[in-house]
Amino acid sequence: MPSSLLSHQAPALLLKIKYPKKFDGTALCISTFVPDIVVVIDPFFSYNLRAFTHSFLGLIVFTLPLTLLLTIVFCKYFAPFSANLARKKGFIFKPMRYFGLDQWDNLKKKKYNRMFYVVASYSALIGGITHLLLDLPAHATIDLFFPITLQSPEILLYSIIDFGPITIGEMQIERNLTIYQLIWMIETLVTFVITLYLLRYIKKRNLINKWYKEI
Repeated sequence: MPSSLLSHQAPALLLKIKYPKKFDGTALCISTFVPDIVVVIDPFFSYNLRAFTHSFLGLIVFTLPLTLLLTIVFCKYFAPFSANLARKKGFIFKPMRYFGLDQWDNLKKKKYNRMFYVVASYSALIGGITHLLLDLPAHATIDLFFPITLQSPEILLYSIIDFGPITIGEMQIERNLTIYQLIWMIETLVTFVITLYLLRYIKKRNLINKWYKEI
């Protein structure tokens, strides 16, 4: 999978820019990393939570409701806080302004009516689907049909470089590079660059202010 932050968001930003009135951009972007939230807690569970969150079932049961909750929290609290932070003086905050975080306080204008929940819901589902699709060629297994787990095609499992494992204490580290791992690296780099470009594009054209002007 590409990096959860600043890589998976590329398709979401493209959709928001192309169809600004049809999607909730916040829900789109948040839903693109929600499936990976379990990475933080997965090591503490014997159950494979990642397989669940990266499935169509997990998309509906996990990603959708959590995205709606996080979208509200983000717009009410985190976005205005980030905007205020971005406006502070100092070179540390300059990149935040460069990529438009100083305009995020517009998100607090969002109204949580019936239309919000409709638009945010299908935005969350579409954003989650883009995550699953980007992950498909970048993993050793396919979990879309959880609880059924399928192995990725053999060609993706092929080792391009294999130096064998090394042991550090009780930990064993594999030193090999498979095709799916290479795809992960390429996807991460390409989508990372696209995401930054689109954030700058939105900032330069003052799109966030325009999108929220009528609210």
